[in-house]
Amino acid sequence: MREDRVPEQHITSLEDVRLFLDSTAVYTYVVDDATDEILMVNEYYARNMGVDRARMEGRKCWECVTAEGRCDFCPRNLTEEERAVQAPGPCIVEAFNPTLGVWGKWTGQRVPWTDGRPAYIMTFVDISSEVLLREQLTHLAYYDRRMNIPNRAKIEKDLAERPDNNFCLIAFDYISLRYINDAYGRILVDNLLEAVVSWIKSFELQNYEIYRVDSDEFCLLFDDADMMSASGLADRLFERFQESWEIETAAGQTTLSCRIAVCVIDGRLGFKSPEDILSIVDRTLEIAKETGAVAIYNQDMDDVIKRDLALEVSLKNCVEDGMRGFEVYFQPIIDPRREKWIGVEALCRWNSPDFGRVPPLVFIRIAEQIGVINKLGYWVLDTAIGICSKLELQKVPDFFLDVNLSPSQMADETLIGKVLMSLQRHGFPPGNLSLEVTESERFTDSDYPHTTVERLKSLEVKIALDDFGTGYSNFNNLRNLPVSILKTEKQFIDNIAYDEYQQFLLKILVELAKAADMSLIAEGVETPEQMVELLNNGADYFQGYLFARPLSATELADNVHRFYERDEFLHAVREQMANG
Repeated sequence: MREDRVPEQHITSLEDVRLFLDSTAVYTYVVDDATDEILMVNEYYARNMGVDRARMEGRKCWECVTAEGRCDFCPRNLTEEERAVQAPGPCIVEAFNPTLGVWGKWTGQRVPWTDGRPAYIMTFVDISSEVLLREQLTHLAYYDRRMNIPNRAKIEKDLAERPDNNFCLIAFDYISLRYINDAYGRILVDNLLEAVVSWIKSFELQNYEIYRVDSDEFCLLFDDADMMSASGLADRLFERFQESWEIETAAGQTTLSCRIAVCVIDGRLGFKSPEDILSIVDRTLEIAKETGAVAIYNQDMDDVIKRDLALEVSLKNCVEDGMRGFEVYFQPIIDPRREKWIGVEALCRWNSPDFGRVPPLVFIRIAEQIGVINKLGYWVLDTAIGICSKLELQKVPDFFLDVNLSPSQMADETLIGKVLMSLQRHGFPPGNLSLEVTESERFTDSDYPHTTVERLKSLEVKIALDDFGTGYSNFNNLRNLPVSILKTEKQFIDNIAYDEYQQFLLKILVELAKAADMSLIAEGVETPEQMVELLNNGADYFQGYLFARPLSATELADNVHRFYERDEFLHAVREQMANG
């Protein structure tokens, strides 16, 4: 409510006021707060606006400033709440004036006029260039420079500003874009991306925006959660990439084939934050890559992925909290000729305080995804060496402790130093340690892991190659693999007692291993029939539930005698075989 008078001491001289206002190089005028009548205009305003200030004074302010009636951007129109945010001090509004065609910063300072009535000194500064610069910086921050479409920061902002979850996302990720870039160059890749975006924009779609979330990942955000239409579009997008693309280049047309992963996210399922949504997108795209089909993020998948996210948090917290809930178990390795235990494989087990016992395949995958696999792996190595040393298993003739290494540990330049540190700390001989790596294309082709393996072998540490025969095996280069022990996967052994082809492969594998001066461990032995077939073919060591399940450190301590005493079950089988 406007007041008729202002209690402060008012200005006594109009001439003093005019002299003061004319000395300022800012657009300035004084307005009666009750009548909107302009009481005074400074010379700078009149000169730069090209108006006669004598004709302006006495008119309604909005008649001179805007052609649309009362000024919506006038600082005097601020609500009490808006004024409170700016208090104390003048009221300030930044707005575009369509009549003047400029962006301005409008400032209103309430003062008592010379006769005591409430008035406002209004100032106006042209900030059009500042706003333009701000818009340019915002565009740079929120738009992909190459394709001029919104980027990840923009979709995060747009999702954060949504009043509800009534939206759906289509996300797609170019799986083979890096190879196209290596083969054809960046320009052709950019042309392909632009062609795909243009193809999408040619559809008659409503209420959507397309974003480049990452170099290879794009999203379409729809305001309405019409999952049927979104799923149909996702299928159409996926099917289009089953065909090739004709891309225009300076040298003419080039035909490209490129695979993508596609997923659809229903925003109505509810998400905590934009980061949460984009994390779900990445997870769902991974599922799409694995299945080779469009992945629909529904309630079932929501439960699974959110449980995985919660597992990640639990796993990370436990690793950072001194490996809380983690324990090392030991799977015995049997020497069938001595009929005794000869070694153990260290296995990691995790009892989550939030989820109970989590399968190793699950938590190891998560540990790799969140980047704690090395810390976990070295903890298992050090703990296993410490337990075996305490039990003095190194005194067992030819005993060896087998510990798994992750691919990232193999690529870790500090690996050798950490292995030596653990061995020295626990007084465990290097010759009693076997480090196990899983066969992979990277392992057989990469120079650095070979150098690492050779260095470890020079320290008398054994190297075991796991899952041999099921991955990237090449029997022709078996002799060249820098390892001491080969381990067959369980699935290689499952049907060995009945499958003649598996028996034939086993015989070749054993012969080649011996020719390369390597030992062969048959993993996953669960039946006497499997054991007999393995004995007949000369496998060096056995490992499996037929002899023992993984043992805790306490259980291992209770069974140390089995490294020295004959296994009666194995002895009976061998006696039976010898007697025909």
